[in-house]
Amino acid sequence: MPAEGFEPHPETSALVKQLRQSLGLLRVAFDATGEAMLIVDSGHQVRWVNQTAADLWGGGLPLRVVGKPLEALLRLRHLDQRLLTLSDPQHPLNQARLGEGQASLLVQAIVALAGDESDVLQRMVSWRPISELGGVFTLLTFRDLEPLEKSLQQQRAFINTLAHELRTPLAILTGSLRRLERKSDLAQPLDRALGDAIDETKRMAALVDKLLILSELDTDHFHWNLKRAPLRDFLDRWLHSLEPDKRPSVSLQINESISTCWVDLDQVALTRILNTLFENSLIDGSEGLVLCVDECRSSGFVDVVVGFNSAEMAGNQQLSRQGSRFSSDEPEQAQGDWNASNLGFSVVNNLVAGMGGMLLSNSTPMETSINGYDSVTLRFPVVAPD
Repeated sequence: MPAEGFEPHPETSALVKQLRQSLGLLRVAFDATGEAMLIVDSGHQVRWVNQTAADLWGGGLPLRVVGKPLEALLRLRHLDQRLLTLSDPQHPLNQARLGEGQASLLVQAIVALAGDESDVLQRMVSWRPISELGGVFTLLTFRDLEPLEKSLQQQRAFINTLAHELRTPLAILTGSLRRLERKSDLAQPLDRALGDAIDETKRMAALVDKLLILSELDTDHFHWNLKRAPLRDFLDRWLHSLEPDKRPSVSLQINESISTCWVDLDQVALTRILNTLFENSLIDGSEGLVLCVDECRSSGFVDVVVGFNSAEMAGNQQLSRQGSRFSSDEPEQAQGDWNASNLGFSVVNNLVAGMGGMLLSNSTPMETSINGYDSVTLRFPVVAPD
């Protein structure tokens, strides 16, 4: 209440009136959109909603939503019905730590759980971190899938089915060619043709395998098995999984100050990532990999810098072009043929993102004891030990 006898300055009164009007118009604009919008704080409490969100999760009353924990209002699920908990690195609130993004998810209102039927809707969920308000907030937006997005979902489902169907005949063909190679004593031209057929069949099988993984990642049907452990343990398990003759081609250098840092990773996914980088490095003429683990300049992350161990690759434009696809700052379309190498890099990119990490290209040589090697960086969030 203003002091008795106090009269605000006319310009101040006009400014306050204009501000109230602007806020009112802004509220009307947010309420008029068909997208449900919420702002959530660092404690997962809802701080603001628009009318569409209030209609969905608060019976039309914003006061029933504001102040409640997000998990008390709705549940998020993967497209294959797996629950997406707040502890999952793929949850939008955790993904927001890395920046803006979106994903197609199933949204289930908690109020519907008490009834006979659960209200499960597929929505495109977007997240955006807000740092301008003096705190840590995240804007969540839920919208219906557009016709084009629904068509893409159907296309991805078709690719998934096609890849599954191709695996069986390719496996039979590969086995038949192998048996023919062992039992036949062919002349040199025919023997070389048989070898080429075996190599091409293996390449086709590898393409189908990568295509299937990309399809599962795109349609959210990839089954993650994230576990919390020191990063060193994950890397050691990968090294021991390599064939004995390949282990000398990999060098592991770890900053001892962070040798025991903990991360949430899927061992199978990490193994596929490193195997793909290793295989592609051999295809491009490298003699192996150098893995350097160091602290990221951004606190809360650890970097695994993967260097391609060959002096001849310092000026390799093809690798630089492929590596640039990893960059989160300047993503680049794949150039040239859509071959096994390009599919492999796409698999790596998606697997790293699925574990809450980032895949970055290094525009300069590695700033370590292995200066001169081209490299890419796998960046993962550091977590507290169990």
